[in-house]
Amino acid sequence: MVNILTFDLEDWYHGNFLENEEQIKNRESRVVEPTLRILELLKQTNSKATFFVLGSVAEEYPALIKKIHEQGHEIASHGYKHRLVYKLSPQEFSKDVDKSLKVLHSIINEKIIGYRAPYWSINPDMEWPIETLIENGMLYDSSIYPFKTYLYGDNEAPRFKYKVQTKKSRQFIELPPSVLEVLGKRIPFCGGFYFRLLPYWLIRRGFQQINKKEKQPAVFYLHPYEIDNKKTKNSKGFKNNFILHVNVKKAEKKLTKLLNDFQFISIKNYLYEFSG
Repeated sequence: MVNILTFDLEDWYHGNFLENEEQIKNRESRVVEPTLRILELLKQTNSKATFFVLGSVAEEYPALIKKIHEQGHEIASHGYKHRLVYKLSPQEFSKDVDKSLKVLHSIINEKIIGYRAPYWSINPDMEWPIETLIENGMLYDSSIYPFKTYLYGDNEAPRFKYKVQTKKSRQFIELPPSVLEVLGKRIPFCGGFYFRLLPYWLIRRGFQQINKKEKQPAVFYLHPYEIDNKKTKNSKGFKNNFILHVNVKKAEKKLTKLLNDFQFISIKNYLYEFSG
């Protein structure tokens, strides 16, 4: 069973809940070095991934985006600025998506077919972002987290790939990150903070349950800063600081185990080669 590997390519301060240019302009960028380490791990394990790239990061580091693309990984959009979609107007969202696509296309000269919202900030009842993505020629989204948190997610959202039907009778693919369901309760495990927090044996068991019992690929995600122990240790409050930094020292070792234990491909390859 193949699984799906994704990375949200953004800098550490984008995950630090900093919201304006004044807050981030003097922050040290740390995105390149951990991303290069990830690329080396992918090469060693013959893994392919989808990189949801923030447009502002691509604009600053076009050579990094070219390198990712040249190594056979999919480049998808993470928007241009790291903003909560549900706090944007439809016009603001459209402008952000359009700018990100133009930046990415100018670097790799290839059509971008996928999108993931910053902070998983598209909810199931928000049809207008999906319409915007369709109008921009995209084929899939990976933004609706099937687990409710204080910032994002919905416990009623489907756990596996499904088609979204809009009022304009257009279908679109939604591919959510994986969560387990145990005794009627959903348990996030397959990326980010949850991957860093939980023991590896539980992560591995989660993959096995989804692959063998539910006959589905697991959709995994991570940010480069989650394996970067050198990033600045400050944040907006204890909770956000804990989310950003817990178990970062162990994350690269866990990622290496995961890549050796399971087979991974990009979303694009999965949709074209393995999905009906």
